[in-house]
Amino acid sequence: MMKLSRITLGVFLCALHLSCGGSVPAPLAPDTVLYNAKIVTVDEDFSIAQAVAIKNGRFVEVGSDSQILALAAENTEKIDLEGKTVLPGFYDGHVHVAGAAGEAPDPLSNQMREVTSIEELVELVRQKVAVTPPGELVRFTQGPGRAEQLKEKRWPTRWDLDPVSPDNPVLINRIAADYVWITNSLGLAAAGIKRNSPQPYQEGLFGRFQIDPNSGEPNGVVMGRAAQHILREALNVYSAEELEENIASAVRDHVIPYGITTYADPLTASNNQPTQHAYQRLMQREEGFPVRVNLMIRLPIRSLSTEANLDLIKSLLYAPPLESDFLRVGTFKISLDKGRPGDQPYIVPAEKGKQVLIEAHKQGWQLYVHITTPETFDYASEAMEEAFRLYPRQDARHIFTHIGMPTQENLQTMKRLGIIADLQVGRYYFLPDDAEERYQRNPARPDLGPNPVATYRDAGIPVTLSSDQAPIGPLYGIWSAVNRVRKSGKVFRPEERLTLEEAIRAYTITPAWAFFEDDRKGSIEVGKFADLVVLGKDILSMDPMGIKDIPVLRTMMDGNFVYVNPNQDPDQKVVYYRYPARISFLD
Repeated sequence: MMKLSRITLGVFLCALHLSCGGSVPAPLAPDTVLYNAKIVTVDEDFSIAQAVAIKNGRFVEVGSDSQILALAAENTEKIDLEGKTVLPGFYDGHVHVAGAAGEAPDPLSNQMREVTSIEELVELVRQKVAVTPPGELVRFTQGPGRAEQLKEKRWPTRWDLDPVSPDNPVLINRIAADYVWITNSLGLAAAGIKRNSPQPYQEGLFGRFQIDPNSGEPNGVVMGRAAQHILREALNVYSAEELEENIASAVRDHVIPYGITTYADPLTASNNQPTQHAYQRLMQREEGFPVRVNLMIRLPIRSLSTEANLDLIKSLLYAPPLESDFLRVGTFKISLDKGRPGDQPYIVPAEKGKQVLIEAHKQGWQLYVHITTPETFDYASEAMEEAFRLYPRQDARHIFTHIGMPTQENLQTMKRLGIIADLQVGRYYFLPDDAEERYQRNPARPDLGPNPVATYRDAGIPVTLSSDQAPIGPLYGIWSAVNRVRKSGKVFRPEERLTLEEAIRAYTITPAWAFFEDDRKGSIEVGKFADLVVLGKDILSMDPMGIKDIPVLRTMMDGNFVYVNPNQDPDQKVVYYRYPARISFLD
């Protein structure tokens, strides 16, 4: 159906206003008018408006207070925003909500991160066992970061856990960046792991059940994904209902309070029906779901053979599989190198990676490619050159993410083929003060450090910004992009800063465009979804160092306020969280 243009719609409603003696007929009048605001539309001109009219979940007019209020009927809800600044709802193009939903923390799990001895760890297990019915899994979603933080300088074993958990399987995961899990004897028994059990094997994945050198028995230390997959399935770590509720909790507590109205989740397992079904059930709830979601299909490029990946791509001929106003599935996530410890080989072999990239491109998919090493950057660029030569496509909008070491040739390839750079600038805060020296290992290929955003911008490559895992919060990301300040206060490569307008676009209209949704999202313009965020301070006129301290007062999705901050004080403390632990930092 053809949409009325901004001018056509405005003239039409104004004509009705005049012909009807100064009032618009109720059926044609907007449902809601927001006025007395500073509305940063993020349109092509980055124009500022005072008011906006909304009907049926869409913006129907944007303009001055007098122009928009004239369109209101008696039953139109008129909301005075008292001069507050409004931005389009944020589009976070890379955030792990579903993947972390199964890791929803609890107080004892968060304490488990900080233990300094096996004795303390076992005591937390004892406390949790005491409130868990016999036979049920006792699970900690966080664990110590390294064995060295424990007095004993070793990981606990099942023999440490068994005395306090005689009737419950125990699982402690997300230890050492999730490389290590710990279970007790009942956990191993549930997985069928015993003396002389073969070590797990999946192509491209490392995994082993650690063996006690004295007894020859598995000791409960589980390393690597291949072994963890066995334990996860055996212990039924979380049910479909728990996954659904944990996603809802994560969105309620850590997505919409930060102004996010759409996010892309890049770690949905290949054709992962449980995750997709969980989202579909959430969106079918009577009360609705307060955010729009773009799920990616993660190809199992490291865990399956080349042939199996090619067969999977061919079996999922691009449709896209699912696309609605609230849930989209239409992008392949392809990880070409190790995303966390425990996977072997570190880099997907070039020939395998190239074949998979070319076939996915051939079949019409948008590709979202995880790249953290120079080797994968180079061969991914070569594969894209070959893919476009063999199978020309217009406007494919493939995306490379995490890319930190571009050569001029890489940049030229991305520019020529229209490949987008998706970068996570929130990591600057955590960099050590000697990071510049650490990132100069190869003079022939200068490593600009994490996310050299201005380098890509200056090369004419579209840049989107996203949260990844730590922390979730576009205003924090915008602050980091324009300041690039470390915890110490030292600036990391100031020449790579973005302007404020560039950073705002990188969290709104550019990711919407990157995922082919700029006709309905990313800016406050007539015909687009009524998704917006009301800020506690004026982001355009304030000191950029204060941007991370701007509170979100309201988040609107589809014309409804899905989040209203119970504290409307513009000077309130804003808390950001490390995810999935959801532990605050910047204190």
